[in-house]
Amino acid sequence: MRVFNLLVLALLCVAVRAWEKLDHEIFELYDNVKRNEVTSDWYELLGIEPKASVDDISRAYRQLSKKYHPDKLRRLTTAQNTKETKRFQRLSLVVNILRDKESRKRYNFFRKNGVPAWRGTAYLYRRWRPGFAIVVCGLFVFAACVQY
Repeated sequence: MRVFNLLVLALLCVAVRAWEKLDHEIFELYDNVKRNEVTSDWYELLGIEPKASVDDISRAYRQLSKKYHPDKLRRLTTAQNTKETKRFQRLSLVVNILRDKESRKRYNFFRKNGVPAWRGTAYLYRRWRPGFAIVVCGLFVFAACVQY
């Protein structure tokens, strides 16, 4: 029985580490693109086909960088320039992921199967960290529940 419990615990430890660092980067960028762009599909964002070669990706990026590069946007107001600069940064990150063979394979997997809603506690903790008061309140609630 004890060996069985250790085996289950070992399997659960492996299952907890389901997402790699690359997956978290893709999730973060996917959320950022979805929130700020018209489309959440990175291929549509670049205006290319999903089967495009690395050269096609570079060519599309070069075209878009001429449009959104911060040096080309000096005539805009500061708020507009900041928005377009962030768009250029997103495009750069998208292109870097799509140029790399392994990263592109992972993105295509999530594109086909959907980006998961639950991405693990590490992903959520990086986005929101509880303050001191929330932690203390949580500990009081936990201690009250354990008491009974």
